[in-house]
Amino acid sequence: MTGSSCGIGAAAAEHLARHRAHVIILCPSASQGRASADALRRRVAAARVNSVMCDLAQLNQVREAAEQITQLVGGRLDLLVNNAGVAALPYTRSPAGFEMHFAVNHLGHFALTGHLLPALLGASQPRVVNVSSVLHWLGRCRTDRPHRPRRYHRWRAYFDSKAANLLFTHGLTAWARSRELPLRAVAAHPGLANTALGSRALRTDGRRLEARLLEWGQAQWHSPPEAAWPLLRAATDPHVVGGEFFGPGGRWEWSGTPVRVRAAQRAHDARAVEQLWRLSQRLTGHPFPTSPRWPVQREAHS
Repeated sequence: MTGSSCGIGAAAAEHLARHRAHVIILCPSASQGRASADALRRRVAAARVNSVMCDLAQLNQVREAAEQITQLVGGRLDLLVNNAGVAALPYTRSPAGFEMHFAVNHLGHFALTGHLLPALLGASQPRVVNVSSVLHWLGRCRTDRPHRPRRYHRWRAYFDSKAANLLFTHGLTAWARSRELPLRAVAAHPGLANTALGSRALRTDGRRLEARLLEWGQAQWHSPPEAAWPLLRAATDPHVVGGEFFGPGGRWEWSGTPVRVRAAQRAHDARAVEQLWRLSQRLTGHPFPTSPRWPVQREAHS
């Protein structure tokens, strides 16, 4: 599970550990990973937990992390939760020169999933959960050059990356189905959660008033353990079908019991799915051995 050192990811990791899963925490620094693993062991007696350093913005580190994970699981990985994310960053580029929201929230997870494919396919019913956002409705992943936008706005970049998470989910579903593989790719969003996502970046950038307003709103939202439920349903419900999307069932999908939800039409547009897949393959060095058989038929949604 990426992004599992705090917030929703930590809550989901703890829940899985309490149900005797072997949890591997991915963190951008080794010290943070060790501290998070130790904290989980203190909360859950006899927890099976390891940590692996993985900065999703650095593609060479993503590949190395996938190799370590494959060794830790003995070549069999049942579940990958692509949860980590950044939000509200000033214009920043990854070491490879890609806009940072797109690099971390989408490209890093695309590459990690591709490199972990042999381990995932070593399991009988492998599953990949991509964590999007209810705010993907405000995004539009422009697949011509999302990695180097002509115009930049910190929140638009975040919304666009969350739309990319859904496009990737449908591309991965098509990839698995075209090869009749048991891999299921599903998406989830937590609604509105009381975490530091976004506000920390705003404070670092000196935007204190905007950060205070966001923090005031976040204090009214539901807690990380509650927000983790859609992720956990997507990860563990035995009846999940590839391409499905889960979120809170309350008003405007801000909170509530996890249910199947509908994505914006442009977040599963067949042409955009194909274009983003081809671009992501090129930018990440082709971690997937082959591409889906395009065109992809649009999935039915509940």
